[in-house]
Amino acid sequence: MISLALTGRRRSVRVPAARRHGAYRRPAARHTRGAQRTATWELGSFLGAAAAITAAFVLALAYLAGSTGVATAGYEAQRLQATRDELRRQNALLELEVAKLDSPARIEAEAKRLGLVRVPFIPVVQAAPLSARR
Repeated sequence: MISLALTGRRRSVRVPAARRHGAYRRPAARHTRGAQRTATWELGSFLGAAAAITAAFVLALAYLAGSTGVATAGYEAQRLQATRDELRRQNALLELEVAKLDSPARIEAEAKRLGLVRVPFIPVVQAAPLSARR
């Protein structure tokens, strides 16, 4: 209890129980400012969480794009290697066929089949010297 001295007499004044224990209401201005702080903090935390989620989403998309690009490049490399191997095989077969067609024995057999004969000698004809006319 709080006592006040008034003109020599002691008088006791009773303080309401709500004020004694700190449970009284604050003025409206202070209460509003606290609510604004709470709302500002909640908005800031919401924006921070939204930014973190957005950043995680963008990073996940970047990772997926990169891994998809790597997989696509791998499949393309395999396809090109298979094409290269097939072209090398075809080239080897064509070189073998050229070697068969270039053989002197095959050329002679083909010439006989066409009725061509060997000439004992090849005559060389001398050309007359050319002179320029003016």
